[in-house]
Formats: sequence, C-alpha cells, structure tokens
Amino acid sequence: MKIISFAKIQNSGKKNLFLIPFLFTFGNALCGFLSVIQTLEENYFLAAVFIVLAALMDLCDGRLARYFGSTSVLGMELDSLCDAISFCFAPAILLYSWSLYQLGIAGMIVLGLYLCSGLFRLARFNTTSIDQGKSFIGLPTTIAAFFFANVVMYEKWIASSLFASVLRPERIAFMVTIIALLMISSIKFPSSKYVKMRLATGGFLILAAVASIWILLKGYPLFLMIAAAYIITSFLISIFKEITRSWWQ
Repeated sequence: MKIISFAKIQNSGKKNLFLIPFLFTFGNALCGFLSVIQTLEENYFLAAVFIVLAALMDLCDGRLARYFGSTSVLGMELDSLCDAISFCFAPAILLYSWSLYQLGIAGMIVLGLYLCSGLFRLARFNTTSIDQGKSFIGLPTTIAAFFFANVVMYEKWIASSLFASVLRPERIAFMVTIIALLMISSIKFPSSKYVKMRLATGGFLILAAVASIWILLKGYPLFLMIAAAYIITSFLISIFKEITRSWWQ
C-alpha cells in the first residue's frame, strides 16, 4: 500500500487552487471599473471605497500567488494591467469629477501627469522588479490611489479639521503633482512583501488591531494617516540617506 505524505497532499491542494490569485487580480480590475461607474453617477464616496477594495485585492493576489507557487510572467503582466485601471485611470476620473474639474484645462493636465506617471511606474516595475529587493523604486501606484481615495472618503472630516484648506482644488492639484513625481522618482519606498509574521509579534499585532478599531470608531481617518505617514517618512528617510552619503564622499 502506497503511503501518501501530508506534504504531498498539501502541495497538490496548492496546485489545484492556483486560480485563486487570478480571481483576486480580476477582482482588483472589477473594483476599478465599479469605481469609475460610481464616479460617473456622482457617488464619490462609494467610488473611493471601490479603489480601497481594489488596493486590498492587490495586496492579496501577489501573496497568494507566492503561497500557491503560481507566480508567472502572465500573472505579473495581468496584475499591472489591472493596476492601471484601478490605481491610475479610476483615481484620475474620480479626482477630476470630485474636485479638479473646477480648474478646467489645468486640472486635466495635472491628472494627465498623474495617469502617465502611474503607467510609467507600472512599466518600470515590470522591467526592474527583480533588482528592487526589499524596496520599491518610486511610490507604488497602489499607495498613491489609496491615499487619494481616503482623502475623498474623509472629505467631511478634513473639512471640519485644521486641514480644511487642503480640499481647495489648487491644493489637491498640487498634491496630485507631488504624488505623480514621487511615482516616477528613484526614491526607495519600503515593501512589506518580504515581511514574515512571527508569533513573537502576536501581542503587538493584537494591540495594533485594538488601537485601530478604537481610532476608526472615533471617526479618525486612520488609513489616510497611515498612507500619508508612509509617503512622508519614506521621502524624508531617502533624503536623509542621500545627504549623509554625500557627507561621507
């Protein structure tokens, strides 16, 4: 009688489930599509929610592909095409209809820069991802779209805070320009792809989850703060490294 090892059964199960990452990738694109539809119907909050959902899908598909051992050039190219819809095209349409239409042609130019920068960022990643290691070169399109989606989602909170002036169209346009330039820059942004969860961090994760729930229940824009902190700290760290490197040369 032939003995089948547990590892063999597990590997067989993984192979049979190789399509799951593709479902998440297509889910990403569908969320981007639904975001555009909601923008056209002037449901800006819901349009932003779909972009956030697309970001969550994008966060999962790569990890699932690595887990099931189904990473491939096809998957990478498909992921980039879906990202172009959800994190380049959909945010541009949302930002124009929500705010930047007030700037007319100037708003179109700024969003055209954002769109092209995002597409360039995706194409560059596909050709250099092997050499990027544990950092991304340029701000990921997912983070950029996630940031602006949260700005739209928390519009009321921002309007009633000290940052109300940020919602003025010209300042939104300024932020879009900065984000677009960061996407095509050579600044390194840390990646969580290679971060492995350990049991030792379990207590910290529980505390972080409880704190996050408390912050959300209080109505604070937690995810907007996280995205902004990620962008700002990564930029400052990169500048600091460049300055200190020049000192030692």
